[in-house]
Amino acid sequence: MKNLLFVFGLLCTLPSFSQDFEAIERQLEEINHQSLRLRSKVMPIIKEYGFDSPQMDSLNSKISEFDALSLDFVISIIDQYGWLGKKKIGNTGNQTLFLVIQHAPDNATRKKYFPLLEQSAEEGSSQRSDMATMKDRILVQDGQLQIYGTQSRMVDGKLEPFPIQDPDGINKRRKKVGLSKMK
Repeated sequence: MKNLLFVFGLLCTLPSFSQDFEAIERQLEEINHQSLRLRSKVMPIIKEYGFDSPQMDSLNSKISEFDALSLDFVISIIDQYGWLGKKKIGNTGNQTLFLVIQHAPDNATRKKYFPLLEQSAEEGSSQRSDMATMKDRILVQDGQLQIYGTQSRMVDGKLEPFPIQDPDGINKRRKKVGLSKMK
């Protein structure tokens, strides 16, 4: 609940920013911190209670609520200022923009903001690996083959990448966007 009140407070203060990028950066850093804090509980709860447990359902509900409020905040920033790169809001702030859009519950949101992230990455203001990760997520969600091999799923208890276009060229493409080699 404390996390949700914090994000709601962020939303209420947005109109007063008037290009105060330091304030936006601080608030994005706090969203990042709160998100990591919530998500750090996932594996311990799965290990203790199981993936399909009421405890995990409760945590997923809290994460979803937090993500929804964070998404509203991030969208209002991007809609007002565009994709603020690391020069304006720092690495963590920029990474938070990416993560919040990446965690959006629908692919339409990712598709809407991907061109802004892509342009920012091409200008060197955002990570090319973030751009590649979002591109793959969009493709996989649309039932298409991914390009960079960043999206995986659990198959028989093991993590396995979703199908990849041109698997022979995967490491060349990954290197180009700053991702490590796939085996």
